[in-house]
Amino acid sequence: MLEWIKRRTESQDLAIDDPASAKAQLAELRGADALAALGELSGWLESLKDAAGADNRSRSEILALIDEAGAAHEATLLAQYLAGAAHGQGERESNWKSLSDYQSGLTVALYASARALIGSADADGSLPVLAAAAARCIRSCRVLAKICLVHYLDVPPKLWQAAYSLHAAAEKLGCATMTVSLRSATVTGVTQELLRFLMLPMSAPEMMAPEQIEVTDRILEQHGGDFTLRPRGATDGPFCFEPQSKLPPRRAAGREPAPNAEVRYFGPGLGFDALEQVFRRFAAAKIADIKTYGKDLAPHTQIAAVQHLLTFWRAKCPYSPPPHSRTTGELRIIHRYSHLWQHLSRVRPAVTGLAIAQDDDGETQAPETWTLHDAGGIELGADLPQAANDWVQCGEVVGVSPHGSSEYWVGVILRMHAEPGRCQHADIAILSRKPLAVSLRALVARGEAGVFTEASARQFAFSQVHAIILSDGSEGSQKPNLLLPPDDWKEGRVYEATVGKSLRYLRGLHVVRRGGDYLRATFEWIAAPQD
Repeated sequence: MLEWIKRRTESQDLAIDDPASAKAQLAELRGADALAALGELSGWLESLKDAAGADNRSRSEILALIDEAGAAHEATLLAQYLAGAAHGQGERESNWKSLSDYQSGLTVALYASARALIGSADADGSLPVLAAAAARCIRSCRVLAKICLVHYLDVPPKLWQAAYSLHAAAEKLGCATMTVSLRSATVTGVTQELLRFLMLPMSAPEMMAPEQIEVTDRILEQHGGDFTLRPRGATDGPFCFEPQSKLPPRRAAGREPAPNAEVRYFGPGLGFDALEQVFRRFAAAKIADIKTYGKDLAPHTQIAAVQHLLTFWRAKCPYSPPPHSRTTGELRIIHRYSHLWQHLSRVRPAVTGLAIAQDDDGETQAPETWTLHDAGGIELGADLPQAANDWVQCGEVVGVSPHGSSEYWVGVILRMHAEPGRCQHADIAILSRKPLAVSLRALVARGEAGVFTEASARQFAFSQVHAIILSDGSEGSQKPNLLLPPDDWKEGRVYEATVGKSLRYLRGLHVVRRGGDYLRATFEWIAAPQD
């Protein structure tokens, strides 16, 4: 593959002025290595930029072919990036940079092509070509924004400016709502692509795991045809944007636009109803059968993304961060649920002898040191060391030891944010300041004893569950709730808990949140079950 690229580069025989020949040459990339293929396509973009022979229509058509050819390779690299710990940090960062560089170059080229078509639209009657080019560019803006967001980087302001200006030009020429076909004959339009792009930041991606951001993008693709852009002068949409600016969209309530600024309003429209129907189907389905947004993404990830969007697509914002005050200090951080249980069981155990790790826990993890930056309410804001970039994402449960204390609180990564060239910043919501590491034993219910009876399970300590009680309900501030590994959870199951020198019994009630290696659920204390 690399030799083929070298020969192609040396001969400079790229078909940059003939769409038919370009299509044949680009087809040769289908089975190529993803990283090498994107490098080759970047070379096509450079050659096309410098080419003098291609007219505007041919250039636009070749760019569409490049966009189509790169889609599968981008998906491959993005999947490797989302795999996270399955790949080393160096490879993961390299994949992300390759994605970002290629998509940036493609977006710039698509924008230049669309602007050139706008300049000649009145002369040659190319409105359908222009509409397709503008829609393709805005879609490319969204893909580039997604690549930034899975890395928790801000969306570049120029992307908003490009999308707004192309949509405004298409509206002026009367082709914004014209039906066009993009990748694999996908039917869309300039306005609908703009709405898909606008709804991405309104989905609060800074509070989602990267896999959930990918699910969100697929949801936007599938349901974006139902989103609505209100006419000029209408102010009844839940979200708005200023088309003459570089500013991202925002919630319409509670903020005044700049003086004399034009404001357009939009919302999910019937897309919200469609998503509610999807969620009802999820609730009625077996979790293994949930594949609506792809077989490659875990069912619990799809469920969490849909729940998140149904919350944040509403007109009323469900969450407002408390005011944060600047502060200083250090936080010691433990990540991965199993390591957190080990630390808590040593520092503040519910019963002596619970510090034995599970067989697959590995060595005890040394805490990382994060720099405390700000605090407000139950939240702590911290700047991350470079080493943490390999694992930190929203929804991760962490142990937090402030100011060198030996005590560990339990928190969850609530938001992630980074600006180009600066370290990542995380906001941690503290779930419990007095967590209790306990060893639960799942009781064998009647009719499911199988190989082991309840008596034998008790005698040989089968069905042991390493759990962390966040609140036992004694303080009344929150319902009793706990963390435990997802595979050890079953709604309604009764567990025997050893607390101090006494046995207590609890019944699992409802799942509050499911992470990659933990599950948070409510429970109730009950009397000892009768045999």
